[in-house]
Amino acid sequence: MEDRTLTISKHEVVIDRMFAEDTWELAFGDGAWTNQYADEDVYQKLKEYEQKALAWDTMYEGLLPPDGNDADDTEENYELREKMDKLIATLLFNGIANGD
Repeated sequence: MEDRTLTISKHEVVIDRMFAEDTWELAFGDGAWTNQYADEDVYQKLKEYEQKALAWDTMYEGLLPPDGNDADDTEENYELREKMDKLIATLLFNGIANGD
């Protein structure tokens, strides 16, 4: 098994290197760890993704029929939800296909 810890300084700050590399790549893509992005840059990028995801979820939930009752759903909302579902599926598939 590969050693997954990295001692950063003599003060015994230790991190799981695989977790850190995966986190950097979530923020900036393949090879991000070797590009030496600052911790703050990674944090800010992940916060940006979180805010966009929340906005997307809020928008999507706003299109759901009230109380799960399909009778009150509109054709326009249904079509928009279908488009959003296809877009999400495509983004997820492309992320998996690209190893993200």
